[in-house]
Amino acid sequence: MRLFGITLVLVDGESMGHLLPHRTLALFRRRRNVSKGDIVLVDHPEFGRIVKLVAAVTVNGRYSLCGAHPNSTSEQRLGTIEGPQIKGSLVCRLIKGRSMSA
Repeated sequence: MRLFGITLVLVDGESMGHLLPHRTLALFRRRRNVSKGDIVLVDHPEFGRIVKLVAAVTVNGRYSLCGAHPNSTSEQRLGTIEGPQIKGSLVCRLIKGRSMSA
């Protein structure tokens, strides 16, 4: 769901480990500057809408992604993506009724 530039996402799966456990509600906001270590919402060409960490920003402005769980899809399999594929950066997450700012 998207409202006022904020996207609400229910995280499905364990790929983000303890950072965003399965069934966490997360709020993402579109940002121009995304950096290594940011948690982002991405429209991936192969995997669809996913939540991942920015592992690196390449010299040509592409982004390498990774999960926070050892069994997450590998950086190599995810490949690199372009900036417009990033739909937002984590603003806030709600875990088991507690609010935690990013």
